[in-house]
Amino acid sequence: MAKNSPLLAVCDRLTALKLLRWDELPDLELYMDQVLSLVGRYLGAYPGYDKKGLTASMVNNYVKMGAMPPPEKKRYCRVHLAYLLMICVLKSTLSITAIRDMIAHELEGSTEQAVYDRFCEQFEREAEAAADAHRAVAQEDALPICRAALRAQAEQALAVTLAETLAEAPAKKPEKEKKEK
Repeated sequence: MAKNSPLLAVCDRLTALKLLRWDELPDLELYMDQVLSLVGRYLGAYPGYDKKGLTASMVNNYVKMGAMPPPEKKRYCRVHLAYLLMICVLKSTLSITAIRDMIAHELEGSTEQAVYDRFCEQFEREAEAAADAHRAVAQEDALPICRAALRAQAEQALAVTLAETLAEAPAKKPEKEKKEK
């Protein structure tokens, strides 16, 4: 057990992380430095979060790439935080373009609030499933790092392939409302 106690500790850390739901995100206008600070605080404990953190130039690039909506008069709100949290969690696995396309696909027929809350729920379910799978073999697994890396590589390959499929799918055009005569 002592040999794999670091693995078990990481599993516990991963499952302890809960993303704030839409209604828990601040409902105020924020400046860039406040946004950067909040995202760092919300994701700082997540093992997959880039320890260098989020920068203003990264946020500006996400806006330019269409991965998130632009700020209004240099102010950011709840919707921007939601986009940034999703982007920061996913960017180590998917390209920003793939993340943009995925979010746009999810938004078809849904609201940003619903998409973000579903993302949080799915994130927590997947973290729990990954941790449970590693806890189950912690006693017998001689190479937990290799096992985890191979699983992550396989999952990433699946995610990238699905994102490519989504990008290749023809974009749905909104139906034009019929004018009443």
